[in-house]
Amino acid sequence: MTASPPASSPGLPPGYSASTAFDTVRASFMPLVNLLQGELRAGGDEAGPAPRNLGEFTRWYLQVVQQLEAEVAQDFERPSMAREAVELMCRSAISAASLDEAIGLCRRFMALLHPRAGALTLKCRDDTASLVLDSLRPRTTTASSLVDITGLFAFCQLLQWLAGRELPLQQVRIGPIQRDDVLPFLKLFRAPVLAGGECYSLDFDRAALTWPCVRGRTEFDAFFELFPCAVFGVRAHDLGAQVSAMMVASLERGEGVPSQEQLAGILEVPLSTLRRRLRERGAGYRDLREQCLSEVAAQLLKRGDLGVAQVAAQLGFSDAGAFRRAFHQWYGCSPRAWLAQSKTQSERIT
Repeated sequence: MTASPPASSPGLPPGYSASTAFDTVRASFMPLVNLLQGELRAGGDEAGPAPRNLGEFTRWYLQVVQQLEAEVAQDFERPSMAREAVELMCRSAISAASLDEAIGLCRRFMALLHPRAGALTLKCRDDTASLVLDSLRPRTTTASSLVDITGLFAFCQLLQWLAGRELPLQQVRIGPIQRDDVLPFLKLFRAPVLAGGECYSLDFDRAALTWPCVRGRTEFDAFFELFPCAVFGVRAHDLGAQVSAMMVASLERGEGVPSQEQLAGILEVPLSTLRRRLRERGAGYRDLREQCLSEVAAQLLKRGDLGVAQVAAQLGFSDAGAFRRAFHQWYGCSPRAWLAQSKTQSERIT
């Protein structure tokens, strides 16, 4: 009897199993794993059991980073920036209209927590923008360098998530860490990495500062669960999901639904290409528009701080009557009746 080949996992190419993916990732990031494990052992700590699959590998990385942060905080006798504070900073950035504005919000948030959050500076020269992170520590150790590099990577991940696309990095500066230890971060940032200086920075195309932030609050929990360590897998970008994210973010800011022309401009594709790719995925613009309008309408009503007329205005309806008619088509009842039903269901659950 001939043995059957291992089944592929959903979303992976034929013959490419989850274990194969894990082996590839592990081989790619093993220098980083060894570096982190060695630093923890030097501080008298352990990294815990070795991960057995891709999901465990990501959670292992998050645990190690948190252990290192605690070690550095103890060494310098200064409290680190708590994960809850990091979450609040990232949540505040969602309200920004552009990456430039998001960086400004993060910079102001960190200034409020001076000095434990460090300092963030944006410098622009010609066509290059440099996002500089300064931990404000009096001296540098290998452990503190690893924590600072992780912080730099976290900002890179946050900006890419907010924009829904990869940041056009030109180079990354990772401070005074030894050159022999640069290899892991070449793979982490996927850009030229410079070591040996005093600066921790991301240098990228200045034009990216104008990119709109397209993410909404409903997407944040999934993003932040393993932030900034969910780096060990490439997720396919679904165009329908990207367009929906842009629509929801625009509606939450009270800017209405972006037109097809605006979406094509944001995604930097011809309008005909956008329409064709949406059709190929069975997700037309009108269907996505209605779906996003209905979802955001329900969220705003459930929040309770806006009346029907205010929700109608935020969603771009001409008046409350037009909104009520649309809402009835979506949910089969009026906004008032829907709220009453929702409240009743919540009471039953509790």
